[in-house]
This record gives sequence, C-alpha cells and structure tokens, in this order.
Amino acid sequence: MRLVILSDSHGRKGTVFDIIEKNIENTDYFLCLGDCCSNEDFEDAMIYFGSKLNIISVRGNTDWKSAEPLEREFKLADKRITMCHGHTYNVKATYLAFIRHAQSINADIAFFGHTHHPHISCENGMYIVNPGTASIGCYSIVDINSGKIECRNLKL
Repeated sequence: MRLVILSDSHGRKGTVFDIIEKNIENTDYFLCLGDCCSNEDFEDAMIYFGSKLNIISVRGNTDWKSAEPLEREFKLADKRITMCHGHTYNVKATYLAFIRHAQSINADIAFFGHTHHPHISCENGMYIVNPGTASIGCYSIVDINSGKIECRNLKL
C-alpha cells in the first residue's frame, strides 16, 4: 500500500495537482494534514481524477470553513495510523505531546504538518512523519508492504 502525504499547501492548487498527477497511478490514498484551504486546494484534482483520487484529510489552523476533524485515527494495511495538523499539540515548539499521544494509542505511524519542515524519525518502532509544505512541492511517500514501513520525504 502506498500513501502520499501533503500538508500546508496554502492555496497552491497547481503544486498540489502536480504532486497528485505524479503519484496517482501507484497511490492508494492521499493524506492531507491540513492548511489546504479547507480542501479547496484539491478541487481541480478531484474533478480531473475523480474516483481514482482517495483523500483522507484533517483540518488545519487556517482551514476555517472545513468540516474535517482536527485529527483522525484509523488502520490501513494492518498499521494503526494517527494524523493531525499539529497546531493543537504545539509541534512548532516540540513534537513531544504529539508523540506521547501517538504512543498512547499504539500508533505505528504518526503524521503531522504545521511546521513546514520535513521530518522523518522512528521512536520505539513508531514512525513520525511530517511532509513539510506542499506550497513549495514537498510531500512524503509511505509504503507499507508485508508489514514493513518505508518512509521518504520528496520534493517536486
């Protein structure tokens, strides 16, 4: 299973479209970690790619008219995933509160945005991923195959 993770596109619809277009053929889900103009940054891609585009999103601190939740927890490919924008955990100061939350629910992968700085680490077997800001073409790919997790940060 392949996940493409985006965050903080802040109105850069063209960049979001380019990331999706580059990855749509081999991606199962696109995860949006917020600050994507209440998902308006995905509008053109949703029209163009239709049902091929599977998006799971959360609301960021600038997504004022979004109905999306602040965070989500779910399972994909037998891995427990948590995702949020990050502002409610004050991730610009420290990742510690978010990491503690993710550990408390036994997450295998924890996704957050907000800082605009790409980050990948592994703490006690849990992957922590921030794709950076899609506004300049940064995003992450997470592959889950045969129980193994592989994470990469990329830039267009």
